[in-house]
Amino acid sequence: MGLLVLATALSVALISAMAMVLEGRLGAVPTEDRFLAVHGHRCLVGLQDVDISLTPGWSEYWRRLGEEDCTSGSWLAQFRERGQNLAQYKAVDPNRAEEDSYLALAPLEGLEDEGAEALVEPVRQFLGIYFQTPIESGDTLPLPEYALHAEKGARGQYDAQLLLDSLKGSCPDGAAACLAFTDRDLFVPGLQYVFGLGHFHNRVGVISMYRLWDDRFDPVTGRDLAPADPEPLRRALKVAAHEMAHEFSIAHCAHYRYCVMGGTNSLVESDRGSLMLCPLDHEKLRWNLHFDPRARYIELSAWADAYGLHPEAAYWRRMADDYPGFANAAGAAR
Repeated sequence: MGLLVLATALSVALISAMAMVLEGRLGAVPTEDRFLAVHGHRCLVGLQDVDISLTPGWSEYWRRLGEEDCTSGSWLAQFRERGQNLAQYKAVDPNRAEEDSYLALAPLEGLEDEGAEALVEPVRQFLGIYFQTPIESGDTLPLPEYALHAEKGARGQYDAQLLLDSLKGSCPDGAAACLAFTDRDLFVPGLQYVFGLGHFHNRVGVISMYRLWDDRFDPVTGRDLAPADPEPLRRALKVAAHEMAHEFSIAHCAHYRYCVMGGTNSLVESDRGSLMLCPLDHEKLRWNLHFDPRARYIELSAWADAYGLHPEAAYWRRMADDYPGFANAAGAAR
């Protein structure tokens, strides 16, 4: 499932989902038909340079996206991405967190799904650690009925763009970023459904927990299987982290495979992704929020272990062990 960064600085995103940490490395290399062979031209053209230098610790885990990632039906095959390097990120005057600011996570009215409600507190805790910023629970926000398209989907779908527009101005002055959540199904014109939508500068975003329990494709058996715990939580964390990072003006990642900021165009593609920020996007967030990377990794690894996210915990623990061998969050900037 994918979400689109709009020209109006809106970013639609479905975000990457399940972490595949195989033998200490993220993901498996795709081997399906190449975009070039199918379409006669390359999909990864005009990318911005990666303007950071990777240390060995990062290079062990992260691989650059290539034409082999532009498989039929993938996000990269459908949407042309140019990427966003560190210099470009700084130049867009990104949304910043002041020293005493906080994050807010708030429900949209009408929340009914008990499973979704059970995920709210873990998501709230995680976002506070992930962004190293205090987080509060916000008041319930209106769910505008004019955004409902009753004829779409099994139970009707809400236009995520209209919901996002309705949230403009709702984020308190003291909050750096506000994220609303719902258990209703969302869509945007041109996409069958989406998991979330975030705005680059208005400090608002919305995510849906409606499809977190959808069957997941098992690449070993080729069958769709009901997701076992903690997979629904992992999916919720990915979309929440992705959309809130958009609120800090971080664009879709077009440089590194399985980055949580990568666009995805299906649940299969989403589940193949990770919960981690690639070196480039990690450096954007570190530059913006001024956190201590090692302290962040230690907190994340402990939290992930407590919630059964053991592959992610192992990754963050390894990164904490390697720091301060890193010159900074992603190696010395060029």
